[in-house]
Amino acid sequence: MGISRAERWDRRGEMFRGLKRRVVATVGLLVGGLVWIVLYLAFLAGHFAWYQNLAIILSTFLVVPTVVIVMWVLWGLGLGRRLRGWADESIEF
Repeated sequence: MGISRAERWDRRGEMFRGLKRRVVATVGLLVGGLVWIVLYLAFLAGHFAWYQNLAIILSTFLVVPTVVIVMWVLWGLGLGRRLRGWADESIEF
């Protein structure tokens, strides 16, 4: 026997757990990275050579997106595992 519509809706809510935290973290990381670059250029860049400044800015542009990508990939892998189980249970013959 299949599961009811209400049970499917409850399980759909479980599928997207952690989504709000990841969206907030993504926006926070992107804004934080931009604020870091602006503050760095405004206050600290004069103490270093141009190539050191370039290295710090490029590393910021590499680290922040890497953290965001890893966070979303892990969430997507977990969602895939949850969807696989949910889809198998919702099939009625």
